[in-house]
Amino acid sequence: MRLPRPVSSVTVPLMVILLLALPVWYAVGPGTSGRTAAPRPVDRSTVAQSLEHLTTVPRRIHVLGYSRDHFGGWAQQWWKDPGGDPDGHTGAQCSTRHVVMLHTFDVRSPGDEGSCPTPVGLITDVYTGEPLSPDDVEIDHVVPLSAAWDHGAWAWNRAERVSFANDLDVNLLAVASAVNQAKSDAGLGEWLPPTAEAGSPSEAGCAYAARYLAVCLRYELTVSDDDAATARQSCGM
Repeated sequence: MRLPRPVSSVTVPLMVILLLALPVWYAVGPGTSGRTAAPRPVDRSTVAQSLEHLTTVPRRIHVLGYSRDHFGGWAQQWWKDPGGDPDGHTGAQCSTRHVVMLHTFDVRSPGDEGSCPTPVGLITDVYTGEPLSPDDVEIDHVVPLSAAWDHGAWAWNRAERVSFANDLDVNLLAVASAVNQAKSDAGLGEWLPPTAEAGSPSEAGCAYAARYLAVCLRYELTVSDDDAATARQSCGM
């Protein structure tokens, strides 16, 4: 699924930087050292460039009319079997949620051709640094749907909102159910991963801020003064 919204040309180099950097954090997480490890230069750069181009507003104003239904449910997307046909013809139609799981965990092939595989194994949760199994997962929208609504998505059409809610590139992470529920619809200025040190620079906090702001930039969402301040603090800027 690709975005129906136009993306400003200024976001292209930032997306390249971010997508090159994300697999490391996404695959292994910040670990228990995330609170004390220094922010990565690539994340600091992404935050600095994002803040230069994002529109900042004094505070998040809750816009009336929000409903999760406005963003639709999980769409069906093509999962390409990495061990199959190099042309991408081997795979299955799976829900976006399932595809995120398959990108995150090991994959057990299904018995029936064309069926969605099963995610298996353990990973390190990118938010907590703790072991995580597929049985204890929820899919987190890095920029929550409610926050996106308040910062500009209220003006989008339904197709644009559905695309945002199903964006596999930057806005979806498989995380522990408890931490996803604790985050709820909080924006960057309201919540940081447990592995981050609020108010202090950290690898985990800066990586999260970089991803959050890159999503906002890609979709031309505004950010609050608190969001921007938290990003700077998390990256030691």
